[in-house]
Amino acid sequence: MERIETQLGTLHLEEGYSERRLKAELRGMELLCSIVNSTPVWSFNLSSDKPFLCSNDDGPTILIDIFGCIRKNCEDFDPHLSLYMSQRPVCVLKDEKSIDTPTTDSIISLVLLGMAGWPIESTPETLREKALKSGQYELQDITKMLPMDYEQFQRAVGLYESGVVMESISVLAQMARRWYVCRCWNFEKIQETLQPILERYQREEIERYIQTPEEASDVLFISV
Repeated sequence: MERIETQLGTLHLEEGYSERRLKAELRGMELLCSIVNSTPVWSFNLSSDKPFLCSNDDGPTILIDIFGCIRKNCEDFDPHLSLYMSQRPVCVLKDEKSIDTPTTDSIISLVLLGMAGWPIESTPETLREKALKSGQYELQDITKMLPMDYEQFQRAVGLYESGVVMESISVLAQMARRWYVCRCWNFEKIQETLQPILERYQREEIERYIQTPEEASDVLFISV
């Protein structure tokens, strides 16, 4: 048995585990912690040696055994998540396209679903009850965002809160340009996704950025 110190406590793994998978899980855990600590919708329960991720929204409570998920992936290459709804185990399987990705990536996807209010079209079938009984939260289109998008969004918010407003809007514009070029999103979809984010800004701040944008094309995405 090997002990690995992590941000969420001591993880115990049996000998013969995949070191490559563990390194990926630990990187994913860093992003998971940063996202969870930025939202009231989720929280960590660290009262025992088995850290759980807990939902704090309406509907049945979701509990995710984070270390259990990591052990399944690193020791047994098992794609199932260790997840409970209303204290009952629920079968949630990683997407076939993500079978070799860290299990923490799949947990992050569930976190983003929760922040989006569990839209029924994106929520796993086994969590349908959660989707039907939960309310909708700010940033409705966050399920369309990748972890890298959310990280960039958090950076924009941090800059804004530090008073660096123009650079903050510039970060959002960079994200929008990437969506347009790399993900082939149309202008309407990008603007709809950015709208709840831009509502955090004053109208005069957005108008000032539009007058001197980082890229001329930014005015196609950033609007008042």
